[in-house]
Amino acid sequence: MNADDRAPGAGWLRALAEPQRVQRWQLADWDRAVRLLRSHRLLARLGHAVQRAGLDDAVPAPARAHLVAAMRLSANRIQAVRWTAERLTPILAGVPGPKVLLKGGAYLALDLPIAAGRLPSDLDILVPRTHLGEAQQRLRDIGWVEPALDEHDRRYYVQWSHELPPMQHAEHGVELDVHHHILPPRDGRMIDMAPLLEAVRPSGWPGWSVLAPVDQVLHGTAHLFFDAEPRDRVRDLVDLDGLLRVHGHEAPFWSMLTSRADRLDLAEPLVLGLGFAIDWLGTSVPPSTHDWLRETTARRPGLRLLRPLMARVLTPTDPDHMDPLAKRWAATVVLARYHWHRLPFTVLMPHLWRKWRSAAAADVRSEVPPGVNAP
Repeated sequence: MNADDRAPGAGWLRALAEPQRVQRWQLADWDRAVRLLRSHRLLARLGHAVQRAGLDDAVPAPARAHLVAAMRLSANRIQAVRWTAERLTPILAGVPGPKVLLKGGAYLALDLPIAAGRLPSDLDILVPRTHLGEAQQRLRDIGWVEPALDEHDRRYYVQWSHELPPMQHAEHGVELDVHHHILPPRDGRMIDMAPLLEAVRPSGWPGWSVLAPVDQVLHGTAHLFFDAEPRDRVRDLVDLDGLLRVHGHEAPFWSMLTSRADRLDLAEPLVLGLGFAIDWLGTSVPPSTHDWLRETTARRPGLRLLRPLMARVLTPTDPDHMDPLAKRWAATVVLARYHWHRLPFTVLMPHLWRKWRSAAAADVRSEVPPGVNAP
């Protein structure tokens, strides 16, 4: 394993797509890899990759025990998600339009290689916005409930989010996230969902659809770089690499992917996602896509500044050490940029102020001994 096994492209990360690497690992390498993979929710993924490659005998007994335990936990979580989806099928069947599984749910329904070893805690689905209210009411009628929200947070979800507040059910061990768009508004504009909904296709689960392959990739990269704090999200790059390895052998895929990114104004996250996948995971892309990456980067000089920031933030956290100051500052800049593009200034500042006060109040409550009223 590399001397600096936290670095991008380290052996423990590449082994997810190239499991033959584990044949060279010593017990100390396994000790380090198991802790890094577990901390980034990727340990079961390696277990399945090793199994598919027929390399079980290359895993020493102490490490094998950890892989087996992680795979059993993953199987339990996956079964809970599938059970939830199956019971939602008849409830949402009467809602017009496609019912779309997003991200991990889609990978599970399609039985993609990246589905094996996942640790899902929620199920993400999408219904057309015109029928969102009907879907929400049907879910409430069978016991799915939303968290108690004050007026500010409720208005935020209605006006500035792309999904309902997360829903929970007493009989289901997973959270349900109901989306009507794949992304929140960005600079006041929503992604045009019409071409994505027109291109959906059946999944392996009755009653559910999935996005087209190119749209799955675009959603994954957009979610990572536009809709989430990317710190410790290297597993999303692993998903991206897996999607590209499955779908990239189809000749039209790459030209459709880049043209769709340009048309939907999602070129920036796609450039970042492909760049990191190539450099860190050894993802293969055709020469024409390399040309598109160079040309798009040249047209968007801000990408040259953004990439090193994202590289710091995405670099996997060492479970034995605190993040370096440079990474924490980079994460702060990236998060500020995300909010700046998401909300108008007149909405952003009151929103951040409320979030800061809520977090500060929670910190105070956590420090007060039991039986003592917090201020």
